[in-house]
Amino acid sequence: MTSPTLDRVLDAVFRVDADFNIKFISEPGQRWLGDSASADSARVPKSFVDMLHPADVERFMTACKGTPDTFTCDVRLLRRGKENWVNIRSYQLAAVRQYVMCLIDISAWKTDDTSFRHAAEHDSLTGLPNRAFVKCAVEQHINDSVGPFSVALLDLDGFKKVNDTYGHAIGDAVLIETAKRLLKAIGPQDILARLGGDEFVLILKEKDASAAKEAMNSVLFAIARPYETAPHNTYLGVSIGIAGFPEHGDDYATLLKHADTAMYHAKNGGKNRVSVFAKSSESVDFSINAAIHNGIEEGEFYMEYQPQFDMQRNVIGAEALMRWTSRDFGRVGPDQFIPIAEEAGLMSFLGRWALRYACHQLRKIHERMPDFVMSVNVSPVQFGSDQFDRLVLEAIAETGIAPNRLILEITESTLMHSQEKTERALANLREKGIRFSIDDFGTGFSSLAYLTRLPVSSIKIDKAFLRAIEHQSAETLTNKKLITAMINLAHSIDLKVVAEGVETEDQFAFLTHSGCNIIQGYLLGKPMPADALMKCITPLSRR
Repeated sequence: MTSPTLDRVLDAVFRVDADFNIKFISEPGQRWLGDSASADSARVPKSFVDMLHPADVERFMTACKGTPDTFTCDVRLLRRGKENWVNIRSYQLAAVRQYVMCLIDISAWKTDDTSFRHAAEHDSLTGLPNRAFVKCAVEQHINDSVGPFSVALLDLDGFKKVNDTYGHAIGDAVLIETAKRLLKAIGPQDILARLGGDEFVLILKEKDASAAKEAMNSVLFAIARPYETAPHNTYLGVSIGIAGFPEHGDDYATLLKHADTAMYHAKNGGKNRVSVFAKSSESVDFSINAAIHNGIEEGEFYMEYQPQFDMQRNVIGAEALMRWTSRDFGRVGPDQFIPIAEEAGLMSFLGRWALRYACHQLRKIHERMPDFVMSVNVSPVQFGSDQFDRLVLEAIAETGIAPNRLILEITESTLMHSQEKTERALANLREKGIRFSIDDFGTGFSSLAYLTRLPVSSIKIDKAFLRAIEHQSAETLTNKKLITAMINLAHSIDLKVVAEGVETEDQFAFLTHSGCNIIQGYLLGKPMPADALMKCITPLSRR
């Protein structure tokens, strides 16, 4: 899965300046233009206008000057030496005097060949309508003013594992079976289409977002049944995001973007559920990719530190947390910008910077408290790099910190990929004294084999297990048993246990009684700047 983005419903996204000079082309756009096309390639003109058919330049400029903040037009674009009709929807970024151009190839709609048009409108695997058909259908609904309707974006949970485990032939069979189930679950007036991969979209006629959400219960049940097309009766789930017209958007691109945002909230909320778009939870913008580039250049990223405490409430360490306050968007949460940075190929740079920055801060702290430990999160993208070992060792050598005072936090999902490579990297760094902790333990692919085979020194119990333990319920009792079991398991193989998200005294008391080693959470300390952290550790350093 990727972060909320329009890349999957657009053929290309361009960012141009006020003179229409090309500043950025999305990765799908680069592939659409040519195998190696990019904004600085000789194969692509510097000016967006130079890519247009000469006869359509005037139409384009007239549309732009008519309503510069946002406009749409159909023009011919010269691609690989041929003419392609495209629909352009443009949005002005007034703060930076630039435009975002969203392109969809509509060449298929400019031909009278019925068979070609059908092929252009339908998915070859499932026979369902495709995104070109969806765009036309949504815009037709809007133009006809037929009243409210909703767009639901569906993404299968667990499909990638099926594809990777059993191969693409089984994966295709699962997708075909999914299409059949969805067709039976929806109303006769609704439209089902496949966007690509394991993503489907529904146009629910005469249903606002609330009614559409209720209707999705039948879809959840339809997908939940075992798939006999895959070995061992595979089970899948589906995360669904809904955006309603006109409440959540009055054009195709906005509705799809907002449905995509809602779908990601369903994913982040635990998967296999339905989420309706809410403006308060909207991702900052599809231009956030460009803003991250600008933020790096302008030094908008910084670090905060959440202190960690022993069970006597003494500060013994901290977790380094990356933060971003954008000039254009304000404060952007890590759950928003990190997935997009990973997709854009920027996470390796940001992760390297965060590691070096945290190590420099740790060196300053060691002047007051030599035993202080710094935990730094490592993205799967970073860990997959062939140079990861070297970059970590370079940061340690540059700052002169003791390697055993640095803990790298990795997730269980990271351990599931490139296992041989992962074990080699872990072992190499562990030989130098660097320690590792499994973050969000219990929420992913927990396995005793990982705990015994890999050089891990601690586990971090996810805050989700702590949220309900103060209430008297069956769920509370189960969570307490799980936490106690995880702590006992870790201690039995000489691992320490860190509990994050500790917010109440009752939680602290339970963890103390259960034998937890380290506490992190708002009860004892919120994330804070480096200077505030230094003040927190001063009393301990003088004891």
